[in-house]
Amino acid sequence: MEWITLDNGVRIVIEPMADVRSTSTGVFIKAGTRTEDKSEIGISHLIEHMLFKGTKTRSAKEIASFFDELGGSVNAFTSKDHTCYYVKTLDDHALIAFDALADMLFNSVFDEAELEKEKRVVLEEIKMYEDTPEDLVHELLATAVYQDDVLAEPILGTESSVLGLTRDQLLRYVETRYTGNRVVVSIAGHVPDELIEAVKARFAGLPTGESSKESTVPTLHAEVVKKEKETEQAHLCWNFEAIAATDDRLPHLALLNNAIGATMSSRLFQSIREEQGLAYSIYSYYTTFDDHGTFTIYIGTSKDTLDQVESIMDRELAALKTSGLTDDEVEKGKRQLKGSLVLGNESTSARMNRNGRNLVLLDEVEPIDVVLDKVDRIETRDVNALIREVLSHAPAKSYVLPSED
Repeated sequence: MEWITLDNGVRIVIEPMADVRSTSTGVFIKAGTRTEDKSEIGISHLIEHMLFKGTKTRSAKEIASFFDELGGSVNAFTSKDHTCYYVKTLDDHALIAFDALADMLFNSVFDEAELEKEKRVVLEEIKMYEDTPEDLVHELLATAVYQDDVLAEPILGTESSVLGLTRDQLLRYVETRYTGNRVVVSIAGHVPDELIEAVKARFAGLPTGESSKESTVPTLHAEVVKKEKETEQAHLCWNFEAIAATDDRLPHLALLNNAIGATMSSRLFQSIREEQGLAYSIYSYYTTFDDHGTFTIYIGTSKDTLDQVESIMDRELAALKTSGLTDDEVEKGKRQLKGSLVLGNESTSARMNRNGRNLVLLDEVEPIDVVLDKVDRIETRDVNALIREVLSHAPAKSYVLPSED
C-alpha cells in the first residue's frame, strides 16, 4: 500500500491486490452532517443525490446506463462526518469508469428542475425512515445523546430543512467543502498505472481550500426520548459513551461489542433471545469519530415484555461491569475479530472503503497485518477495564412504542 499527496492536499491511497480482476475507486470528502450549519441540515446528502442527476455532457439516465452497460456498480453514501462516491468495475473498464465518476464530481450542473425533483425523492426517503421503527429509534437516539449539537440532526435532513435548500447554497457548499485538503481518492484491486495518472491529472486542479475548522468535542447526554407510533413492537436503544477512533484500544472495543451483543453467542443475544425468547432482532455496535465514540444496543420486543428485557439488560451489563469477560471469552473474541477482519476485507470494495475512510478521517491507514497483531496482543484485564469504563457511563435511551389507541 502507498499513498501520494498532491500539491493541493489531495491524497491518493493505492492498495494493489494480486489475482483479482476488479478495481474499486472511491472519492472520500470530509463533508457530512458535522460540517453543516443549522441552516443547511441535509445539504451533504442532497448534494450526493444531485451528482447523479446530470453533468454538462451526460444526463442522469446516461450516467446510469453507462455504468449498467459496464456490468459495474456506482453508488455513494453520506455519513455524519464524510461523503463517499465510488465505482467498482473490471480492471479493463477502470479508467473509463473513473472518468465518468470524475465527470460527476467536477461537471455536475445542479439543474433547478432536477433539484426540485430530487428534494421530493429525499422527502420520500425521510418518510421511509419515519415508517421504519428500527430506523426511527436510532434517529431519536441521536437526539437523546447529542441534544443541541449538530450531530443530533439527521443525515437526510428534515422536511423543512431540505425544502429550504437552494441551488446557490449547494454550489457554495461544494466550493468550500469539496476542496483538496478534504479529499482522499482510494483505489484497491488491480490498479492500472494509467488510472493513477488520470486521478492525479483530474484532481490536481482542485483548489486547496482553507484549513478546516476543528470540530468541538460534543458533550454526550444521558437523556431519554420516547415516541409512540402504530407499530407491533417496542423498539429500544441504549447508548453509552465509548472511545474515539484514534484510541489504541479500538480492537478492545470491537471485542467488547462482539461479546455483549454483536454475535449470536454474545451475552445479550443468548440471554434475551435464545434463553427467554423475548426478541427476534437484537444487536450492538460502536460508532467512532476522530474525537469521541459511542456504544449502542438495540432490541425489538413486545411492549408487554419491554420491562423484562430491560431488567435482563441491567443484570447482564452489571455482571459484565463487576466480573468482566473470562480468559476463554477473550480468546474466542480474538479469533472472531481476526476472522471477521480478514474475511471482511477480501473484496476490492472493502479495502477501498477501509483505506479511504481511515485516511480522510484519521490521517493514517494501518495495514491489516498490523491490526491483526494488535488483536493478538489484547489482554483480558485491558478488555475488562474498558468494559468498566464504558458501562460506568449512564446510558442515553430512546424508545419507539406502540401507540395506545
